[in-house]
Amino acid sequence: MRQKMLNLEGQRTESFMIKTIFNVHPYAMELPGGGEMQIMKYVQYMPGECEVILHDIWRPRLREARIFHHFHMVSGAEGFLAYVKSLHSKVVLSPNLWINATNSENLDLAQIRQYYEIADMIVCNSRVEIDNLSEFTDIPREKARVVPNGVDLSFVTPVSDSDFRSWADIRGPYLLSVGNIERRKNQLASIRAARSLGLPLICIGRIREKEYFDACVRDGPGDTFRFVGHLDQDDPRLAAAYQNCEAFLFPGQLETPGIAALEAAAAGAPVIITKEGSAREYFSDLVEYVDPNDQDAINAALARTLSRPRTNDLRHHIVSNYSWPHVVMHLLGHYLELGFNK
Repeated sequence: MRQKMLNLEGQRTESFMIKTIFNVHPYAMELPGGGEMQIMKYVQYMPGECEVILHDIWRPRLREARIFHHFHMVSGAEGFLAYVKSLHSKVVLSPNLWINATNSENLDLAQIRQYYEIADMIVCNSRVEIDNLSEFTDIPREKARVVPNGVDLSFVTPVSDSDFRSWADIRGPYLLSVGNIERRKNQLASIRAARSLGLPLICIGRIREKEYFDACVRDGPGDTFRFVGHLDQDDPRLAAAYQNCEAFLFPGQLETPGIAALEAAAAGAPVIITKEGSAREYFSDLVEYVDPNDQDAINAALARTLSRPRTNDLRHHIVSNYSWPHVVMHLLGHYLELGFNK
């Protein structure tokens, strides 16, 4: 069916209706993180020209769409993707992967290359992610495309902080961390930076690694480490937390670049973020970049950030370039390269 649609410049063009199936590994939504949030935002913001079907193993609809979009390269999906491809579907792969010394030894390169061979298109979150995967896994660059991570514009709208402060039992200034509690997110470094300035660190998220959480509790006595649990992404208390923090700390071992950091930036928070990953491609020179393994540098970056007056430069940059409606149009444009349902 031929329809009118908008391209990235807002011009109307002729197009076909597209159907795509989304798939992810079976336990992805048990403790969802940024990668899973990305999937659901694609669903939420996909324009009407593209119908998204969430794959259900009990009620499969594999023959209803010409595009099958698989997220993550968790072991075990290769055979299934090969079967899907045999049904004359185009397979799109989103690796959501950044490789460095913290994870390179645990990767099965032969398996990753099998994923690449099956895929007709590989969607990465940045150009530098393609470079990284090329260096470590020989990603076929001719298949690679970029669709950046995005942010909800709702975080820009001012929200009263009274409900958040009451819920979190916080009165004065605070620092903020949002994300699952795990080694990769490096909350211990954020706790130590907060402790160096005598400020509490509010941590919002789920506990993904209990032993690491226990280490955070030990390292952040009193009010230094304040774990308050999970907030849904559309909860106004989350927006209030971002908007009213002194700074947002995100010194993870690797990020591509992390949806929470984009949300914090859109909300107007100063951001300190890891240099490991693709953050610089998103945030330019508008944030502080840190080595996640250099505690003194993280402490110094936080002190510099708090000493500077706030500006709206970062917020304007992120909102202008990375809103979900804008991002999803990039994805739809790449789907158009692959073919259409008739």
